[in-house]
Amino acid sequence: MSVTGPWPCRHARRIPRAPLLLALVALLLTGCTATVYTSYQIATDQRSFETQHLDFGIAGTIKARLLESDVKGTGWVEVYCRRGVVVLVGVVERGSAVDRESVAVARRVEGVKRVETYFVPSRPSWVSDYTIKLKISARLIMDWQLRESQVTTSVLAGHVVLIGVVDHADKVKKILDYARATGGVVVVKSFIQVAPS
Repeated sequence: MSVTGPWPCRHARRIPRAPLLLALVALLLTGCTATVYTSYQIATDQRSFETQHLDFGIAGTIKARLLESDVKGTGWVEVYCRRGVVVLVGVVERGSAVDRESVAVARRVEGVKRVETYFVPSRPSWVSDYTIKLKISARLIMDWQLRESQVTTSVLAGHVVLIGVVDHADKVKKILDYARATGGVVVVKSFIQVAPS
């Protein structure tokens, strides 16, 4: 009995092996890099592993509930949680139901100690905001006394929102100085907490 199909086995030898191997190596390195980076972030975070886990769960629950909400636009709100303090960031029209609904949803989640918001009415340029974010991240990475993983940066219409936990007040000042010195920044709002080790 002969077996035929759209690609006979004898043609399999014609696939160049070098590009296939390079693609496989690139895929493995990408996975390894992501794993190493995530491990680094967890290890260098000022919060205990348990607190990180709780914060991640709180933020995830809030985000899921915002996505399920009947209020249009709540799904676009960014959610951050550090040591039970929730920060909601996004583009929200003044006086809209999104602001009220987002806060109400966050407050109903177990473990939330406080809810803060930072909303702007419009975002003229995603590209400009992303460029600002990259520049701030680069400054943090180049300073050996700071750990970029301790601070999350969100940029909306040139408004820089910093969320994180550091071990000394001097670090907060440095991070704020770096953000303020970055071109295109309009306002810097800090939700950085100080938690000495």
